[in-house]
Amino acid sequence: MNTTGENVDERAVGGDSPRRRPRFALLAAATTVLVAALLGAAAAPAIAVAADGTSVDAAAADAPAAPAAWAAATPTATPEPSEIAPPSPGRPGAPTPTPTRPAVRPTIADPGDVTTGTTRFHGTGTPGHTVRVTGPAATGSSGCTTRVDPNGSWACLGTVRSGPQQVFTVRDLVAALPVASAPASDVIVPPTLAAAGPTGGTVSGTGYPGSTVLLSVSGSSAQQTARVGADGRWVAALGSLADGRFTVTASQTASTARGYRSDLRSAASAPVTITVDRTAPAAPRITTPDDGQRIGTRSTTVAGTGEPGARVTVYVDRAPVCGVVVAPDASWSCSTAGSTLRAGGHQLTATQHDVAGNYSRSSAAVRVTVWSTTTAPTATPTPGATDTPGTPGTSTPGSGATTGTPGATGHGGTGIGTNAAGHGGDGGNGNESGGAAGTGNGPSDGTGSTPAGVGSAGGHPDWSGPAGDWTAATTYDRTVPTIQGAFSWRTVLVATAVAAGFLLLIAAPLALVAAVTRGRLRSPFAGLLGRNRSRSDRTGGDDVLPTWASITIAVSVAALCTLLGVGVELEARYARLAIAVLAGTGVLTAAVVFATRWAAGSDHRTVGFRVSPWLVLAALVACGITRAADLSPALIVGVVLVPSGRPGLGTGPLRLGTGIAASARGATWRVLALLGLAAAGWVLHSLLAGGGFWVSLGSEFAITLCVGGLGAVVVTLLPVAGSAGSALLAASRGRYVALAVVAVALTTAVYSGTTGTHAAPALLVGIAAACVAAAIAALVWLRTDRRAARV
Repeated sequence: MNTTGENVDERAVGGDSPRRRPRFALLAAATTVLVAALLGAAAAPAIAVAADGTSVDAAAADAPAAPAAWAAATPTATPEPSEIAPPSPGRPGAPTPTPTRPAVRPTIADPGDVTTGTTRFHGTGTPGHTVRVTGPAATGSSGCTTRVDPNGSWACLGTVRSGPQQVFTVRDLVAALPVASAPASDVIVPPTLAAAGPTGGTVSGTGYPGSTVLLSVSGSSAQQTARVGADGRWVAALGSLADGRFTVTASQTASTARGYRSDLRSAASAPVTITVDRTAPAAPRITTPDDGQRIGTRSTTVAGTGEPGARVTVYVDRAPVCGVVVAPDASWSCSTAGSTLRAGGHQLTATQHDVAGNYSRSSAAVRVTVWSTTTAPTATPTPGATDTPGTPGTSTPGSGATTGTPGATGHGGTGIGTNAAGHGGDGGNGNESGGAAGTGNGPSDGTGSTPAGVGSAGGHPDWSGPAGDWTAATTYDRTVPTIQGAFSWRTVLVATAVAAGFLLLIAAPLALVAAVTRGRLRSPFAGLLGRNRSRSDRTGGDDVLPTWASITIAVSVAALCTLLGVGVELEARYARLAIAVLAGTGVLTAAVVFATRWAAGSDHRTVGFRVSPWLVLAALVACGITRAADLSPALIVGVVLVPSGRPGLGTGPLRLGTGIAASARGATWRVLALLGLAAAGWVLHSLLAGGGFWVSLGSEFAITLCVGGLGAVVVTLLPVAGSAGSALLAASRGRYVALAVVAVALTTAVYSGTTGTHAAPALLVGIAAACVAAAIAALVWLRTDRRAARV
């Protein structure tokens, strides 16, 4: 029902319908603001790209359009004046500022197995940040540092070192973010080559301990290998290369034994040019002092000529006293200051070695006489012309080495000379004074030339000086080469040829002589051993000494022959040498005893030991040849003990023990034991380096095992009656040939070093010729004996 009446304007009062409130307008405005905020957030990336070079219009065009439903639902009513936002104070169309990007954790890719000294690391990180790559501290890999590119990636070249299972990490140096790690990698870098002047045939360098170095030489298809030692050093022989310049590269292979997942070979090292010089220089020449000259006990200058640039070493009786580098004009001189010479006759010799390590032979010996006033002859006065006699010299008291004051200047005349001896010590003396000539023409200076005496009592060496130095080296261990230095194809060929010559020219003729003379000749030592007595005069224990006595005598005889062959002086270093030689011969003799008893098994109690007169004779011959020819390394027979039966146990055990002692089984074990000790001694000598008492003692002990063991094996393998060689040859020719080849080849390798004085080829030819002549004589004698028997 309408109650407003007819005169009421319904548009003015609104009628009776619900009134429209402003709530809807507020909701529409809020919706508009929300849509604008969403559109602005969606357009922010486009604005950022526009700031990098893309136009704002393009960014706006790429912005997502609002959904059509939103546009239809948005009211178009005009907001009230109080709800209109104020205008922006900025320039119309200005871009919105770029928001800060959060830092991200860096990453590093797997570098894989590395075979070079530098490798490329790469990964991702926060743009603009600095990242650092590091390796394990134990290997020393330095890694690298770089800056992350704007696209979030990074890469750098880092230096690495060899080692298995290395884990490389990357760290962000700007933000405190977690460290990222790459998978473990095996790393083996190329070895280094040392190029320090000319070489005599070896190349050295450094590498990863335990790896195998492969050496390649330009112009040669042969490749040499070497093992890197625990100290990281390696030495490889170049093989049979002629003198000249070569380019060398090296690589190394690490094995699983060192922790690598598989055998990994490095890339080749940088090429190095080396100069090979294998020509030994000529022997130097001593020009001062003259042969037969008398010199003083103290400082003496030795001079001569040699190869320019080579180093000369002067020896007095094989003991080094001074050394010097030869001048460009081929002259050299050095003083023996610091070495005290004993009164008596001595020999001066000199050797030189060039920068490549090639040693010359010893020079011709110069014989000199060292003397002092205590041994100098007194001048015999002879009447002369009437003139003023020389004034005798006077002595100033002082220390044992003080030299008396020379006499005042006198005139030749009566020639009555006197010797003014110093009283300050046992060795002090004055110089001769007065003329020695009795013709009136004596020396006008009134002084003689007698040198000062040794500053020690009674002419004995001064143990407080060089003679008492326990660490001084001897020539005993200087000329035996190391395994690394001796191994080459040339050595292999020479050793093979010498072994073949031994079998054909020495062993075969001696075997023939032994076969012919068996049962026809009586042992020349039978009388010495008491076997010329009747059986009734002997007792059960006469034939063989007790085992301990035989061993003691054998060790003493072998050590004494060795020291006599090498040559010793009354000095501390030779006392050390005697200890080493005694220990070495003791070990070799013990090896013979244990090997024999091992081969005898349960019957070892029936076997005794005795000193072999044949081996003693061989040791004396080796000693004489070494001394006469001045050989170095020395010829040594380190064992003179042989097994025998024990007569004290009765006839049955005696026969059993004699059979065991002469068996091929026992001979084989003795030869193998001596060869093993000789090889071990050579290895020990090759490993010992440096100086000092213990190193020198160990080296001399090792050389005694090596040289003494090889000498004993070669002598016992001679197929003469009653020897180990005869037993082996009778049992198995193949076994004898194998053992003889190994023993002779190893001996040749040890004695074929580049240093020292070796046996002349004429000596070896003479020995072979004597063996062949003996075989021919034995055949002739056999035929003659057979013809006489037929008649």
